[in-house]
Amino acid sequence: MIIHTHGLSGPQLDEVTNIWLTANLEAHWFIDGNYWRNYYAEVKPQIGDSELFLYEEAKAIQGFLGIEDNYIAGLFVDKRYRGQGIGQKLMAAAKRTRNELTLSVYEKNQPAYQFYLKQGFIEISREIDPVTNEMAINMAWRDAASKRRGS
Repeated sequence: MIIHTHGLSGPQLDEVTNIWLTANLEAHWFIDGNYWRNYYAEVKPQIGDSELFLYEEAKAIQGFLGIEDNYIAGLFVDKRYRGQGIGQKLMAAAKRTRNELTLSVYEKNQPAYQFYLKQGFIEISREIDPVTNEMAINMAWRDAASKRRGS
């Protein structure tokens, strides 16, 4: 089940933030793990105040998508539940609430890049992330109706 919420606290926030940390450590093997660990305390309240799409089954959050305006700040699925279509379901839920979406993905995170291409995102630009010194790919998606209207 997907839950669309604005803000989390308590055990749910802990669960989501732990998914965030673990998934970042796994997906971004090319960035020193201490970067993510050190950023955890700063990110936790930001996640707590964010617009989120949570995928929950059996009272466990298995993945989430965080969004700010039209920017997808992150899409994370607990490793135990990957490959089950949860990311696609979260993305579909976010698309139902917006006419266009943008995001940034590291070039070296090819599984995520390929996932976003399959979700209809196109590459807009590339730039070096000044914090990590890694190449980031900026991507965008627009719904078909917006494309036809030219808006």
